[in-house]
Amino acid sequence: MFKWSKPDSNLYSLRFSGSLSDKEQESFLHLLDELSGLSTPYVVLVTSDGNSPLAPDNKKRMNLWFKENKAKLAQHCLGHVRVQPGFTEDHYDHSNLAKALPFPLRAAGSYEEGLEVAQKLLNISEKQTS
Repeated sequence: MFKWSKPDSNLYSLRFSGSLSDKEQESFLHLLDELSGLSTPYVVLVTSDGNSPLAPDNKKRMNLWFKENKAKLAQHCLGHVRVQPGFTEDHYDHSNLAKALPFPLRAAGSYEEGLEVAQKLLNISEKQTS
């Protein structure tokens, strides 16, 4: 299952669970295209039951999207918060994945904790632009 919502004007919440249908995978890839078109700051909060449920071809498409949009992500994406049971905010500190991304990568053990971390990232941006 893949679902997404926008609980705040600068927050995108994505939920992955189990395997994804072809339609759900396309919906996710379409959302990536939408994010690359944004010109305002935002944070992405992802709740997942495990690793990426994308088919190999769609994983390649996603990776290509990240490469093509790295500069835009660096400019507008304030962070990515991944929610998974057992994770703490510093889970990705010093990881190769965190080093490769052009925005902060944080983690949380629950959706509520993830919202708090996302709000911190949004607040840091507001303070920097004030």
